[in-house]
Amino acid sequence: MKKPSLFAEILGSVTKYFLVLVTAVLLLIALSGVRVIASGNVAVVLRFGKLVGSTYEEQVHEPGLLLAFPYLIDEVITVPTGSVIEQTVKTHYTSGDMTTLRNNGYVITADRNIAVVSASVKYVITDPVAYALNAADVSKIIDASVSSAMVNKAAGMAVDDLLTSGKDDFARAVLSQAQSKLDRANIGVTIGTVELTDVGMPSEVRATYDAVNSATVRAATLLEQAKQYRETQIPQAEAQAAKLKADANSEYSASVASANASLSEFWGVLDEYKQSPELVKIRIYNTKLTETIGKIGTVRVVQDGETRIFIPGN
Repeated sequence: MKKPSLFAEILGSVTKYFLVLVTAVLLLIALSGVRVIASGNVAVVLRFGKLVGSTYEEQVHEPGLLLAFPYLIDEVITVPTGSVIEQTVKTHYTSGDMTTLRNNGYVITADRNIAVVSASVKYVITDPVAYALNAADVSKIIDASVSSAMVNKAAGMAVDDLLTSGKDDFARAVLSQAQSKLDRANIGVTIGTVELTDVGMPSEVRATYDAVNSATVRAATLLEQAKQYRETQIPQAEAQAAKLKADANSEYSASVASANASLSEFWGVLDEYKQSPELVKIRIYNTKLTETIGKIGTVRVVQDGETRIFIPGN
């Protein structure tokens, strides 16, 4: 019997291995449609690029074993519906590092100041069908929607509000506008929160802004101190004025009473004075003299010719 040639042996070996390889490839292709959908995910099947199923239940496959046609026919898209996805968004999308104003994203505020903003965006996939069909690159879509809303909303705020008390309002407004954009894009994504992680001035002007802000705070402090001083001094001045007024009224009342007493004494002797003026004058003189002498503790009569008067001590 004639032995096979070396070429025939090599050809037979190659053919055998080729058949084994083809069989393995065909087996892998056949099994490529068998998927295990992990917990927290769902799957959507596209057959020749078209969604499989006429109802939501038929279109969305829950976690577990999924049997589909090989990948040449069916494309299985896994959608992580059970997890919250977090993404960092800066003022607007840039492909490089945001280090200087030349390549840095920034916003212009209503009072024509410049600020840089970064935020942490958390979102969930609420419509896996829309996500699978329309969200080619959801990360870029989220970035563009949120950063665009940042630029738009910052244009309506003063820089001081954006950097201080207006942060929460700004974040809520950005979330609302970004979600509206995503709804119009119909990518099946819902934003849960927009948390501002960094809101500040560009490094090129930060020192100047801090100096102005410090001066503003100083002015506000001095104004508050002046108000407190005013609130302290005005009541004191009003109290002092009230006391002076009360003392003046009291003195006025005493003076009027004294004048009325003197006047009543005058009116009491007026008729008698008209009848005997000299007699009345002498009587009044003696009365007043007696009252005056009564107020003197010691009376010393100076004799004629005395040139020295000694007043004894108490």
